[in-house]
Amino acid sequence: MTKPLILHITPHLPGGLARILLSTLKYFNRKESLFNHEIIITDKKHLTSEAKKMFSKYLRYLHIGKKDDFIKKKMIEADIVQIEYWNHPQVYKFLSNFKFPSIRLILCSHTNGFSRPSVITKNAVDFSDIFLSATKATRKHHLFNQKNNFHRSKKLKFVTYPVDFERFGKIEPKAHKGFNVTYIGTLDYSKLHKDFLEMSDAIRIPNAKILVCGGGFDKEKIKLQAKKYSNKRFIFKGFVENIKKILEITDVLGYPLSKKHYGSGEQAIIEAMYSKIPVVAFSNHAEKEIIKNKKTGILVNNKNDYVKAIKELYSNPIKRRIIGKNANKHILENLSPTVCFKDLEKVYKDLIKYKKKYRKYKNPKLKNTNIKNYGARLFIESLDENGKEFFNSFKNFGKKIDVNSNEKIKNSEIELKVPTKGSLFQYLYFYPNDPYLNFWAGLMSLKDKNVLRRKHKSLPKTTKECFKIALNYQPRNKEFKYYLNKIK
Repeated sequence: MTKPLILHITPHLPGGLARILLSTLKYFNRKESLFNHEIIITDKKHLTSEAKKMFSKYLRYLHIGKKDDFIKKKMIEADIVQIEYWNHPQVYKFLSNFKFPSIRLILCSHTNGFSRPSVITKNAVDFSDIFLSATKATRKHHLFNQKNNFHRSKKLKFVTYPVDFERFGKIEPKAHKGFNVTYIGTLDYSKLHKDFLEMSDAIRIPNAKILVCGGGFDKEKIKLQAKKYSNKRFIFKGFVENIKKILEITDVLGYPLSKKHYGSGEQAIIEAMYSKIPVVAFSNHAEKEIIKNKKTGILVNNKNDYVKAIKELYSNPIKRRIIGKNANKHILENLSPTVCFKDLEKVYKDLIKYKKKYRKYKNPKLKNTNIKNYGARLFIESLDENGKEFFNSFKNFGKKIDVNSNEKIKNSEIELKVPTKGSLFQYLYFYPNDPYLNFWAGLMSLKDKNVLRRKHKSLPKTTKECFKIALNYQPRNKEFKYYLNKIK
């Protein structure tokens, strides 16, 4: 008998999601798997060569850059449709525009949902049959408060996506000089703690090395900043495909992330724990769900405690071994691929009992919306109640100078200024002629002169250019004209 089909839909395959879906494809090929899986990547331009290489064995299960009719046909054939969900312009465009047939629908969230722009929206949760999160921390999100939002809390399920330990093989610690504190992950201050270098440099341990693995928006900036410190201690490895070799020479995984980071499953932590490496991390939403403090790792609340914890582990090899063994045991018992896939298949088995149904995504009630400012509307929708200043600015439609909203936009946090992760500039990349996205980018650049210089080459280079593009598409907008004249 043919196994039921799970159809995954994603705009592209970034590194973390690619690993997750690759593990899924590997597992479903096994006899014990109860479901088949196929993947639709809606935007073929954003399928990286790295992802293609990873999926070469399973390309027959990937449908890349297909038209709506094909997607609809595959949806109808599928027993369950799973949209891989995070703040991405193509995700919200798909939700808003696609005419969905009768389906069973999971929205699978790849962020914790607490801090903008990587928030969870009411419309997204309401649209789904099940809202699946990779971290139990999401249950503390106000949208799932059982008292006030019981209908949404019933939809919330949790599954930690498995790390493919098979690709590691057996991990054997290798002899090495000194003491290696390793960071594996995104080199981007929207996720990494802003004082990462300072904290790492403060780890005054004989022959200590800080191994930095990964890429990201701030990679070159961080490498340059590292020269101000004990430069010989920082070793930048870039993206490492065979991470096993790094794990085998790692003494401690130092994983200090920003309090506002968007992460959920945190594969780097799970990989280290599986490898019997003690982890020192900040006590943020996602990390607290993976690590039991002082038993399977160490959680800290400030920079001083971070440094102190690593020094303590250096001085106490027995403690390192105990925590490492505990961590490995915890992962094998609770987060092994077998356990995780059984949890996931339980979600599928429960959902398949639901009746398929038609659904229409609720778009935000914004007047004066047209094709020219469509990107701004999607951006506002992606922030939900967390983007009131942008909503007010759009609603104003240039009738007056909204100083209050503009000042808030001007002083936006770094997470809204990076090129990806649902930021304003990611939306501007997809909608380069949107007047409001250009206007808001111009406001941000009034505060941060460098913000435009760090972006994609196709985007405006100056504040003046942002305001000119905005005014070109809305020549009667008093607000756009005011700010353009102000900087001339």
